[in-house]
Amino acid sequence: MRKWMLPLALTLMLGACGNEEAAPVEETKRPLPDAVETVYESYQQALRDGDAEALADIDYAAARTDIPATGAVTRDLTPGDIVESWVNEDEDVAYIVHEMEDGDGNELPNRLAKVAIKEGDDWSLVVTPALVPADVIGEVGELLTGIEASEYGVNAEANARLADVPEDEAGPIYDRVNAQTDYVALEADNNVFLLMSETLTVPENQAIMTDYFKAYQTWYIDNEAALRDAAATEDPVDYLEVLDPLKQKLEQAIDGYDEQLVDPSFG
Repeated sequence: MRKWMLPLALTLMLGACGNEEAAPVEETKRPLPDAVETVYESYQQALRDGDAEALADIDYAAARTDIPATGAVTRDLTPGDIVESWVNEDEDVAYIVHEMEDGDGNELPNRLAKVAIKEGDDWSLVVTPALVPADVIGEVGELLTGIEASEYGVNAEANARLADVPEDEAGPIYDRVNAQTDYVALEADNNVFLLMSETLTVPENQAIMTDYFKAYQTWYIDNEAALRDAAATEDPVDYLEVLDPLKQKLEQAIDGYDEQLVDPSFG
């Protein structure tokens, strides 16, 4: 039987140092600020409506939001409930893990994540690829140190439901789910933070990851027209075929950054 696929950049960083042996940390659990919840609800509604302008209002990069807005409608996707959130002490950086649902309200195996950044009085979500500041990268690393990525990045119940699908019925279902999962290429790869945590607390690694996010954004800009076409491709199989060369270009664009990372115990 086919299996659903991890997003490309998420797979790239699975071998990143520092996350597997990180010791759990104890910290005061801070509630998610109401303003962040409001911004997230705006994100949900913008994708439900395919409203690129509304998405731009709360997107940290505030550009090319027609790509994920179109992709969500075409893939029949809706952001679901917030699964977990973490907020820094200054309450100006937060990290959210949330469900994704299909058009029938079924939760999908892969969850997405969002970095939320406060500038002045306003909060934004990193929805499309953006130049994430090094200090924000470090703050998120501190928040997630000791977190098990598998506990939050995957909806185990949704994955188990798909595993129970009879093999003779599985093909079209898994084509659709794989297409929905690869939708992450039309947003930013915030999931990568879950896999790196303590590694991101090292200043040298923060600089490397700043370059990583710049390369990701450059890929997005350079392939804007093709990404827009992919977002509008309705058939799941055709969509995966159209997206495949774009994913290969992304892999080339971000190749090698994981190899530059310093183990936090030596950083």
